[in-house]
Amino acid sequence: MPMSKIPNFKFQIPRPTQKRGAILLELLIAISILAIILSVGTQAVYVSLQSGKISGERDVAVGLASEALEAVRGTAEEKWQNIYDLTKTSQHYKTVQSGNKWTLATGDETIAVNNASYTRYVIIENVSRDASTRMIDTGPNYDPSTQKVTVTVSWANADPVVLNEYFLRWKNKACLQTSWSGGVGSGTKNCPDTTFVSSTNLGNPGVSLQIQI
Repeated sequence: MPMSKIPNFKFQIPRPTQKRGAILLELLIAISILAIILSVGTQAVYVSLQSGKISGERDVAVGLASEALEAVRGTAEEKWQNIYDLTKTSQHYKTVQSGNKWTLATGDETIAVNNASYTRYVIIENVSRDASTRMIDTGPNYDPSTQKVTVTVSWANADPVVLNEYFLRWKNKACLQTSWSGGVGSGTKNCPDTTFVSSTNLGNPGVSLQIQI
């Protein structure tokens, strides 16, 4: 066969190095995407766990605050002066169980629950009422039969829980005045008592007597 009739074939030899480089690049891209997915997923799980933890701790704090309010309620119902005679607004108090009843002592209390440490305290405030409507206001007309009780519970890495309630003196205790020997007195009376605030024409018709309890 003449040389001019021989087909002219061209052979292209594959280059393994280029193929391996492309596979390596694809692998790196896949690893990067997987790392991003894992990072986002880990953060989401962490946020979810933290949210659940804080939610659980807040439920505990609300329970502790409600418990303190009920303790103060029992103290006030036992004797109104137990809360009315306390230092108002600035002084912190804690609930203390004495025998079979609750009392209030100065200071904060620390309570450990489920590996979390909570700080709880109570403050008492006077309450003013409008002279005509008897609605609660911010004026100077303090109502001796109403007190505002606020309980604050705080713990690490969270906003504190604050609960407040207005307590009313609805259960008054009647005192027996045994004699007039005590003369004119002032302030809160103890039972039984022999003092009085003022008197006019005692023993005569039209007697006028005022007793402050």
